[in-house]
Amino acid sequence: MNKEINEITCHAKNCVYHKGTTSCTAGTIEVGNSSACRCGETQCSTFKLNDNAVGKNCGCAD
Repeated sequence: MNKEINEITCHAKNCVYHKGTTSCTAGTIEVGNSSACRCGETQCSTFKLNDNAVGKNCGCAD
């Protein structure tokens, strides 16, 4: 979608939607898990690994 969401601060530099320092260009954001009670239990389903990070050891599970 490539629509910058100014209200979202993104530090996931290995995501295809990451732009500049902290911008997100995804048209929508989907965050789960619906039963999360702590920050560490959440996940961003919108995250997609960018081409620059493919094949690098960046700590990503997939």
